[in-house]
Amino acid sequence: MRLIPWPLRFCTALYPVVFVPWDFDTWPALQKAAVLAHERVHHRQQKALGLPKFCFHYVRSKTFRWRIERSAYQREVYFLQRAGRWADPHRYAQAVSGPLYWGMIDYRTALAWFEQLR
Repeated sequence: MRLIPWPLRFCTALYPVVFVPWDFDTWPALQKAAVLAHERVHHRQQKALGLPKFCFHYVRSKTFRWRIERSAYQREVYFLQRAGRWADPHRYAQAVSGPLYWGMIDYRTALAWFEQLR
């Protein structure tokens, strides 16, 4: 996995690269590891489906996007839980129901999903 710094405040994966914020190297080690676990899931998904097909469906289908993100966030949360940490489900729900994910899911549905991961 190759990390490429960029000016945006979030990480994203396009196999074989992960774009990370410029200050990513200053993030706490556990947070970096959990986020990279999330992005590795996307790399596996992109390899399995093919990057062009993955990107096409990701942009066109909210259902596909939510399914893809759910599996990646499940891995991220599992990674944190294994380390004895749990991020606030409200923060996660706000993120996935916000503009970054183009309205893929509403807040209440996202919150219920993240709360059941506890």
